[in-house]
Amino acid sequence: MSYDGSGEEEQPETEIIFEARRDSSSEEPPMSEWSSLIMKIEEENLKKKQYEQGLYDPGSGEICAAYVSQSDSAVLRHPYYNYPSIPDPGVINALLEPPPKKIYPSDGQEYYLAICKTTNQCPVRIFHRNLVHTHINLSYYEVNPNGVRAMAMALEKNTFVTHFDLTDNWLNDDACFHLGQMLGNNSTLTSLNLRGCRIGFSGIRRICEGLTTNRALRVLNVSHCQIGDEGLEQLAHVIMLLSDIYELDLSHNAISGKGCLHLAEALETQNKLTSINLSHNNLYSFQSGLCSVLELLGQNPEFEYLNLSWNSLSGQKIATSIRNVFQSKLLRHVDLNNNKLCDTPIITKLIAWFAKPKKMKCFDLSYNPLTLADAELVIHKFQQSKIQALNLEGVNVNKLFVDVLKTIQATRKDVVVSHGYVQGGFKSTGPDTRELVLNRIEYIGKKNKKRQVDIAVVILQFVKEKIMFLEPKDLNYKLKQLGVVLDDDLLNAVQELWPGEPTKKGAKTIAFKPLADYIKRKWPDRKAPPTPPPEPEPEPVAKKGKKKGK
Repeated sequence: MSYDGSGEEEQPETEIIFEARRDSSSEEPPMSEWSSLIMKIEEENLKKKQYEQGLYDPGSGEICAAYVSQSDSAVLRHPYYNYPSIPDPGVINALLEPPPKKIYPSDGQEYYLAICKTTNQCPVRIFHRNLVHTHINLSYYEVNPNGVRAMAMALEKNTFVTHFDLTDNWLNDDACFHLGQMLGNNSTLTSLNLRGCRIGFSGIRRICEGLTTNRALRVLNVSHCQIGDEGLEQLAHVIMLLSDIYELDLSHNAISGKGCLHLAEALETQNKLTSINLSHNNLYSFQSGLCSVLELLGQNPEFEYLNLSWNSLSGQKIATSIRNVFQSKLLRHVDLNNNKLCDTPIITKLIAWFAKPKKMKCFDLSYNPLTLADAELVIHKFQQSKIQALNLEGVNVNKLFVDVLKTIQATRKDVVVSHGYVQGGFKSTGPDTRELVLNRIEYIGKKNKKRQVDIAVVILQFVKEKIMFLEPKDLNYKLKQLGVVLDDDLLNAVQELWPGEPTKKGAKTIAFKPLADYIKRKWPDRKAPPTPPPEPEPEPVAKKGKKKGK
């Protein structure tokens, strides 16, 4: 618009788009004349063009706060405040964070059931029930080796169980692996019994991996497990690494002197064993490893129990090594049965230090080839010691041994001594003839069932009637009157056993007084019938006199 000074303003030119009809008709114009269809407004969108050319990126689509006009009074009308965002229901944590761990009780019962459900194993009811007690006994239970994993995991954090017994359950390597994991983390279990589990060398190796860090286990039983010398080498390595095992059972494992060498090497570092069982193994007298073990065990003042039974031990060297064990003042039991210990010099060395242990309870030398002289040495040394029990079963002794034993038993009432046969100094005795004769007489008297006579009661009646002596023929005559007949040989045997005073004519008699005493000892319930009271005398009857006449 321009201004020329004439006082009149130029009117702007206007473009006529639609001119309404001047008629007052109320008819609607045709669709071709609608202004909305005729008008075409084209707006240029720069961002759209740039986006088509690839020069513009719309971004996240959120509104920038710089383009939103607001004042202090318009805060409540702000879209972010009026429509707040929905709080996260946990989707971010579920996607980015690991799921939270469930905390189970320390008894392990709920944890055991959860693991069994996860591994599709049937839970053992007795194990689940005893998780809150101190002892779990699954001996001879035929436990599934695959289920041992759940048991071991339940025992890892358990604070109740101290004794776990798996006797005679055949376990595979996987079960032994999980037991080893459990022993590495458990700090409550003090006793583990794997007797007869047949784990072998591979199994004991997996268990020892957990024992190297365990400081709670005190008792370990791996007997009948076929571990051999290699398995004992693994255990010796555990003992060397500051393990606190005090009682070790290694019986029935085919251990030889080679395995004992590894054990001796471990005992030189950590000599804590108080009980060891090496019975039923391949131990011989010429093996130096066993001698080294025995000498080291004797140096432990707290050693208590030694079992070397059912081996082939013999010789002076092994006897000297066993003697060193008696240096321990707390020694309680030494078992050497079924070996080859014999000869006087060997036995003399073996029992030389019998009197040193003051709390010794039992010494077993049963079924060793000891001579009579060796047995005498043992009983004399036993008399000087404080040992309570001496087992010499299968060892023959003489009368002097028995006499010394009677002297010991007269002064010490708590002594128990067992031995074999007694040779010499005794005469064999047969059955008591008196008992045989009376049993024969008893049988003849009661042979007739219709008329039984108790001859013992008859003899007691003779003594009651003061009949002290009778000839055999007179006794037979009296018995015939009662219906009993004895043969002459039996009557002569009675007369020889209980002889009486001869008659004036020199005939032999039977003494009823000693015979009645023996009958009372044999049959104390039999007594003579009581004497009936005398019958009263009849009263005299007065005679009636004749009546006098009037």
